[in-house]
Amino acid sequence: MAKDDYFVVMYLLLKRLYGLLKQGKQIDDKELDELGRQYNQDYWNYILYNLNNEGYITGIQRLQTLSGDSFIHKNVQITPAGIEYLFSNSMMERVKNTLKDIKSIVPGI
Repeated sequence: MAKDDYFVVMYLLLKRLYGLLKQGKQIDDKELDELGRQYNQDYWNYILYNLNNEGYITGIQRLQTLSGDSFIHKNVQITPAGIEYLFSNSMMERVKNTLKDIKSIVPGI
């Protein structure tokens, strides 16, 4: 799987949000923007919007304007459904195992 594969990006984001939740924190706008800069902006917005629509995260709002869609994120958090998806979905398990394998082959990742 490529590092920009939809499910890889989804896994990494959900994992980060869950880790922050367990610490009693939320992702700040700066960190979320930094994560998004690794990908095409339309692709990143697509992922955020769909994770929100599927009920895996909250805090994403889509604004439709004459110049196109824009997205606002505020207080983005993983939901209980997102946590369940992270741990029980077979695709998420495959991504997790793939990332573990890559990490064991390439030190420092």
